[in-house]
Amino acid sequence: MTVLDRLWREVEARSTNTEGYVVEIIDGKVIMTPQSPVRSNTIRNVTRQAERILGEQVPLVVDVAIDFPGETSSAPDITILDEGAQPRGKRYTCLDVIAAVEIVSTESDDNDYVTKVATYSRFGIETYLILDPFKKLCTLYEGSGATGYRRKTEYPYGAAVDLKLSDGREFTLDTSGLPVED
Repeated sequence: MTVLDRLWREVEARSTNTEGYVVEIIDGKVIMTPQSPVRSNTIRNVTRQAERILGEQVPLVVDVAIDFPGETSSAPDITILDEGAQPRGKRYTCLDVIAAVEIVSTESDDNDYVTKVATYSRFGIETYLILDPFKKLCTLYEGSGATGYRRKTEYPYGAAVDLKLSDGREFTLDTSGLPVED
């Protein structure tokens, strides 16, 4: 176990939501992302739609650590899991992930747009959606591969975004009610 893994587990033991912040370790850096009403309400909106469309029992978690072999864990804002996914302690493995959704927390967020795009693609997360309340833009990545995603499609807030999950399920996200940052 690396020093970063030990640090992550220490943070996890104290909860990844620390006094108004979500804590992650990305590329060897501790990242504390401020919670906001926009982020919180976006998560509620997306999870409610997922439950309505995919069923109330859809295996879905918020801000829960996902392990990536040989790399530091990450905690997507919303993770849709495989039907048979079982946590390993307080975490899941990237093999359990059907789709990841991130809500951009700052106007210039390389973590969601660069670092996580590369990591999620490399580890086989077939569907990755970035919701950006600053740009009022949804960016959908599909078709993971070792060198990046095969497809990138952008939608303005207000559009319907079709998510094709790797287990064959489909989920259309209505973005018209998503809150925005002014």
